[in-house]
Amino acid sequence: MPTSEEQQILRLLAKEWDHSGPPGIMDVSDIVAALGQAPSATMQALKLLFEAGLVDMNVLKTSAFLTPEGHDAADVR
Repeated sequence: MPTSEEQQILRLLAKEWDHSGPPGIMDVSDIVAALGQAPSATMQALKLLFEAGLVDMNVLKTSAFLTPEGHDAADVR
């Protein structure tokens, strides 16, 4: 079960997915700004989501996007 921070990231990326189409890619700095979390909390949550296979990141780790499993896990109802 994703933590509150992780769920916020999943929801944000799912909204981007629904608005712009898959995979809902966003710069990490934009995720931090949109959520108002500490950058370290956002990075830790992204790391855990990445390890769980719910989020993927570009090679430089500057942007993140949902996997299909991540989109399914996002509670956007």
